Amino acid sequence: MGMPATAIEAADFSGLHLLLVDDNKFIRILIREILRGFGFLRIAEALSVVEALERVRQNRPDIIICDWMMDPEDGLTLLRNLRGSADPHTRMIPFIMLSGEVRDDRVSMAIGEGADSYVAKPFTAATLMTHLLRVIAKQEEQYFLD
Repeated sequence: MGMPATAIEAADFSGLHLLLVDDNKFIRILIREILRGFGFLRIAEALSVVEALERVRQNRPDIIICDWMMDPEDGLTLLRNLRGSADPHTRMIPFIMLSGEVRDDRVSMAIGEGADSYVAKPFTAATLMTHLLRVIAKQEEQYFLD
C-alpha cells in the first residue's frame, strides 16, 4: 500500500525552484519531464559540478537533484561544496542524490556527507515523488514531532 493519492494531489511544487544536475542529457530530459508532470515550473539544469555551483549562486534553488557518477567531478563533490559553503542558505539546500550504486556503504556515505535523500536508478516517478515529499517535509519536521 503506497501513499494516499490525496497527498500527491495536494503537493504544490509550482513555487519551488529546482536544480537538476546530471551529465547525461537523456536522464536530464527524462527527469525534467517527470518534474514538470509533478507541477514544477522552475527547473534549472547543470551538466557538471562547476556549472551547478554557478547555478546555485545565480538562482538559489530550493532543492537539488544530483547524479552521483559524473565526470570530471562527481555529485559527492558538489554535495561537499554545498555543505561546506559559507552561505547558510547554500548549506541547507535540500539535496537528493541519484545513483545506480545501491550498496549500503555508498548510501551511508552520501547521507553522512549531508544528502537529504538517496534515490537508486532506475526509479519510478512515484519513487521520485516520495523522496521529494520526504525532503520537503523534513524541512518542517519540527512541526510534526510526536
